Amino acid sequence: MKIAIIGGGIAGLTQGIFLKQKGFDVVVYERAANMNNRGHAFLMNEEGLEQFDKYTVDDKKIDAKLPTRKVDLFSLKNPNEDEFIKISLDGWHCIKREDLINYLTSFYETNEIKYNYEFSHFVRSENKVDEVVVKNGEKVSADLFIGADGGNSQIRQSLFGKTKYTPIEVKEIVGISKINFQSDYNVFQKYQASNKGLAFGFIPAANNECVWFMQYDVQLEKDFLINGQIDIKSLCFTLLKDFPKQVHEVLAGNDFSTSYIWNTRDFDLLKSFHKQNVVLIGDAAHLSLPFTSAGTTNAIKDAAVLTEILTNETNLEKALNTYYNSRKDSLKKQIELGRALKKNFLTAETGNERKFLIPLVSDKFENKTLKKVKPLKILYFTDPICSTCWIFQPILRKLKLNYDSHIDLEYRMGGLLNNWEDYKNEKITSPLDAAMLWNDMREKHDVPMIGDVWIEDPLKSSYPASIAFKAAQLQDSDKAISFLRRMKEMLFIEKKNINNWINIEPAALFSGLDSALLKQQINASALTYFEEDLEMAKRFDVKVFPTLLFEVDGKIVHTLKGLQSYEMIESIIQTYCPNISRNEFLPNDDELFQLFNTMTAKEFSFLKNIELDESIKRLDILQKKGIIINKKIVNVEYWRLV
Repeated sequence: MKIAIIGGGIAGLTQGIFLKQKGFDVVVYERAANMNNRGHAFLMNEEGLEQFDKYTVDDKKIDAKLPTRKVDLFSLKNPNEDEFIKISLDGWHCIKREDLINYLTSFYETNEIKYNYEFSHFVRSENKVDEVVVKNGEKVSADLFIGADGGNSQIRQSLFGKTKYTPIEVKEIVGISKINFQSDYNVFQKYQASNKGLAFGFIPAANNECVWFMQYDVQLEKDFLINGQIDIKSLCFTLLKDFPKQVHEVLAGNDFSTSYIWNTRDFDLLKSFHKQNVVLIGDAAHLSLPFTSAGTTNAIKDAAVLTEILTNETNLEKALNTYYNSRKDSLKKQIELGRALKKNFLTAETGNERKFLIPLVSDKFENKTLKKVKPLKILYFTDPICSTCWIFQPILRKLKLNYDSHIDLEYRMGGLLNNWEDYKNEKITSPLDAAMLWNDMREKHDVPMIGDVWIEDPLKSSYPASIAFKAAQLQDSDKAISFLRRMKEMLFIEKKNINNWINIEPAALFSGLDSALLKQQINASALTYFEEDLEMAKRFDVKVFPTLLFEVDGKIVHTLKGLQSYEMIESIIQTYCPNISRNEFLPNDDELFQLFNTMTAKEFSFLKNIELDESIKRLDILQKKGIIINKKIVNVEYWRLV
């Protein structure tokens, strides 16, 4: 099949590479006289990058890797530097447009990209388009024409008539600043005015640069219009005069002659992306507002989906219908999301900063669907510093693996150590005693546990870490469990005081929690929920950790105290819920690390029901594949998901 791609931007070039890799005869036609590198940089999710890996891994023409810079964190603050959101970003990268275009064009031979081919009109026969006529008078023939000519697509207009765009209510100015931020993390930092539609953000890019943007309500530019033109530099510095020093440092490193104003708009999802043998991809097919940060990724996904369908379906009409049906639902959500975010942006004065959450992290705060009522509930009373609970960890994980669909495991904090003065235990009366106990238990149970923290930086109480856990539960119960696990690793293996915010925050970010919200909740309602746990522990006379209360139909039917075997717990489950069976499908090795991000070899062996030597072999394979990394603290070794 001969394919002509009209438009040599990211969408068109990507589509051409993917199709060429599958053996199609492809030529790209670009309206400009040379490759247009206009634009600065953007965010791309790993979904998009994975498509490049899939379609270019075997190509021998390219010897350079696409230069990207991973973005680790997103932070939202107001101009007073009050932080409202701080969260880890999973799989997002900043890419300069120039770098991506150069990367894409390197896959083409000279005659495979033609310039000065600006679309004029189609030449049609009864059932198809035979040729594209360009404005220089030349004609292009093909079996399939792919319109990749951007948001102002002339191909789209020729197919479906004049596009009805939404009004331009928000504009965006973008630029590249010659400034390098030295930090352990690559942070997407955004500042949002609390009383108007005005925001400034910047993201580290490659080559000691950062890409920045200013989004603003069009009403704010009225005083800067001179003969219909705007002085971009004056507009930025004036509107952002009350923003932090770091914002002005970014602006000071910018060449404003290369910056431009982007009039943001979109249009409703089309009822089809094709007519006869002409199909649209990327912004030509669907246009989202910039708040979604999804335009480039969506274009690449279009190209990948269309390529696979054309490869496997010989009936062109059926293939193009399948392409539309495969993409429409996801794209409709993106359009709706962009509009909702724009509305929030323009009503900043209503005062809820958290509504400015960007879609990069929006899933962290979606309303959960109602949980399925499970036949058995286990109330698990624990404490972040309880050494026996640390030994008990693999058993909890095995319960989740085997019975998660039947058991509701509810974590409660028991309050092991309020303070050393009031702590009553005949064997443990000081931090030094705790250190000795931990070292003894390490030898007895062969569990990684280093008591040195009680000598080097002893905890005065377990309450601060317990309250932090309750704050985490207010965000997400599953992420809270991951957070508690990470804090325990810090304490028992890495010798870190988990009462200190400097250690609490990275544990929260690692677990996918919003650390800014966590800090707010620690100082607000989390204490009340912790006190409720303490009252419940008192009511059930919980004095030993761990304690498990088994509840069926709202009644406590059994209690287990202290360290127990997995077999004991499973026998109780079968006694009170004989109809419960183990989960039929268990995760494979890499899926297990998706579920439990960190494991020791012994824990992996226990969960997989295999010998330790076999576990080490499998862990080594996962590490060689780049799925996990080995972490070693003193003499303790464990594995963590990359």
